[in-house]
Amino acid sequence: MANKTTGSGQWTNMGNVTTNPDGSYSDSKTYNFLDMVSYEGGSYVCLENGTIGVRPSPGESTDRWFCSSVPGEATPDFKNLVTEAKEAARTAKEKASEAKTSAKASEISAQAASNSAGAAAASARDAENAKDVVAGYKSAAEKAASSAATSEKNVNDKIAGLDNTFSEKTTSAIEIINKSVDTKAEEIKNEITATKKSMVDASQKAINDTIDARKTEINNTGASEIKNVQAESATQTQGIKSVAAEQLAAINAAGGTLESAIERYYAMRRTREIYTVEELDPDVTQACTVNRLDALSGLTCTPSTNTTAGEDQIGTLEAFRPIEVNWILDDDGNQKITAIEGMPGYKTTGKVNRGIMNMGLYYKKERNAEDNGWLHHWSMLPRKEEGYVPMKECVRPDNTVQGWMIHPKGAAVDIDGVPYVTNGKPVRNKPSYANFTYARKQGPAYCFETDVDAAWVLALTMIKYGTKDLQAYMKGCTSYSNQYNVAVAEENTKRVILTKDQANYFVVGSSVSIGNPGSNTNFDRGNNYMHNIVDSAKITAIQKVDDTYSALVLDVSAPFTTATTYKVSAMHWETGSTDSVQGYDGSPVSNTDGKNICKINGIEIMPGGLSVSGNSVHIIETDSDGNTSCTYYRCDDARLLTTNTDTIISSYVKVGSFPATDNAWKFIKEQMVDFGKGVMYPVTYGGGDKAYWADGWHTGSTPSAGQKSARELLRRGHLDYGGLAGPSYVLGYNGLWLTWWRTLATLSPNAVRGEWQATA
Repeated sequence: MANKTTGSGQWTNMGNVTTNPDGSYSDSKTYNFLDMVSYEGGSYVCLENGTIGVRPSPGESTDRWFCSSVPGEATPDFKNLVTEAKEAARTAKEKASEAKTSAKASEISAQAASNSAGAAAASARDAENAKDVVAGYKSAAEKAASSAATSEKNVNDKIAGLDNTFSEKTTSAIEIINKSVDTKAEEIKNEITATKKSMVDASQKAINDTIDARKTEINNTGASEIKNVQAESATQTQGIKSVAAEQLAAINAAGGTLESAIERYYAMRRTREIYTVEELDPDVTQACTVNRLDALSGLTCTPSTNTTAGEDQIGTLEAFRPIEVNWILDDDGNQKITAIEGMPGYKTTGKVNRGIMNMGLYYKKERNAEDNGWLHHWSMLPRKEEGYVPMKECVRPDNTVQGWMIHPKGAAVDIDGVPYVTNGKPVRNKPSYANFTYARKQGPAYCFETDVDAAWVLALTMIKYGTKDLQAYMKGCTSYSNQYNVAVAEENTKRVILTKDQANYFVVGSSVSIGNPGSNTNFDRGNNYMHNIVDSAKITAIQKVDDTYSALVLDVSAPFTTATTYKVSAMHWETGSTDSVQGYDGSPVSNTDGKNICKINGIEIMPGGLSVSGNSVHIIETDSDGNTSCTYYRCDDARLLTTNTDTIISSYVKVGSFPATDNAWKFIKEQMVDFGKGVMYPVTYGGGDKAYWADGWHTGSTPSAGQKSARELLRRGHLDYGGLAGPSYVLGYNGLWLTWWRTLATLSPNAVRGEWQATA
């Protein structure tokens, strides 16, 4: 359309602003963004301008085509929707009939179009999405004809959910498009006409009636009357809303619109800054500090608590800003984002997985100019010619690169025998490297925490705090292991009484167990009798009883009875315990007392339990001459995990080798890190909890000459590991099968990752 003026408005061709029905797919035709075609019974939306000769894949979404509907039988919910919608549509038809004469005699004036552009745009989206529903449910098309008027509100709600999701994060380009709708009423009208021609006759009539009714309302009553009609419609379609939410969740879970929007969101925010940290060699300095250079220079970060906000000049940068999402994996290991915090359907509890999403970054490692240290660079742009590579967590299973990366929010919770990364009591006594069948309860591509997840926590420590020693800022729950006898017995209670000093040892929000050990003298928390009265209940308050005693008030459903022979033990924090912390980093009550769970850039760590590595092991071996060494192996496809040592050696990636610790804890002096590959392992040992890397490694007992042993990697420490704990800490002295009360787990969205090809 050529530029023209009508009244005082300027009309400009801005391309498709909604889906454009374009008939049946043709190999010889060129398609542009939002062109919609039919192919083998389904409907597909073009995602890239200039697409020609690339056919849709039946029933699937691809990089070029989004599968909006496929043929099939209507679901029970949809059939119910049809029944509920008929009555509402009848009302809409009556209104349309009354307004028909007026609609034929008038056109929308320029001023009225400007006032009602939002409603017209909504009608366009209504028509297009209603077409998709008809295409996906051929057998129900005739029955659905009279439901289109009511379904219109359903579709508006779907689109509003996505609009709200990105309203706070939208780009200037999107804002311009939204504003430009005010000047495109004529084009929108043409889009509606074109869309109507592609629909089945019955549905077309229903949509026409709806649009005609809207035109009449716009001419006669204006925007205020439309709002009244919409309010009436909202009442009629209340039952349809729940179905709409379920349909939207299904669409999002299948991939397509939400991931495409996220891809574009990040693409429009990439700028040329480079973020660098300099790690100096151990023979230059034993200090834990690293130098923050380039765009990190001069920025500061301090952790928060529930009551005090710290300062975070890095978490607010577009390159590192964390966004909470719900995610799942398909059977091939592709990440599917099902909801974003702030949009309808996002959940923190129940059978969902919480994750922290960031912009997908590119990484380069090189020696510094003085050749006395390493430079770790992150960039928002690919910079292939400069040697940057995409972070491993950005590489899809098919080796293509996605624009975002996701890491798990916190420890997994067991719901009906299945682990989920959701709020609640973390599962213990089940996770181990060998128990990958438990990790796969949601699907074959799931596993526990991966190397890239662990390496990202260390990278964030260096980026945000300029140190390798996170405990200098947040100690985590690493010194919180006391046990006490009940001081005063009570019956039918939901609290436990201790001496005042003992009660004050505990932290509100943390958890305790109460057990009746009977005649047993072993009070290890691995014994079931240490939890047989109360099993890991949250402390909701510490209540003064009198001048001598105080009580821990517990979050339990049923009252219990205590005796002075019972034991009270500190336990792991619940997942989600940092949700009230005011910043992206911090702890609920104190960052320095060693009793509090903490989070960094939204990721919860050190809840008082170890996190088992799901995709990597180390094999310790003593050769015939008595020399012992450890070799690090990793599998980037969780579907191929094994416990067979020989298979691990032959089929896993050999990451590197390092010295054994001679069955003792040793602090890491020198460490090999490559954040692009998600790799970190010790090179030499020495120092302490405030020197070099400040964290400990333990490789376990030494095998006999000619023998080898595979051992799992347990990360970051637990209730009583103090200064040994932190991002680089690994306990590697267990075999592969040990399930332990100290061992927790998370589920990783990065369980199946591809291998980026530099020439691609």
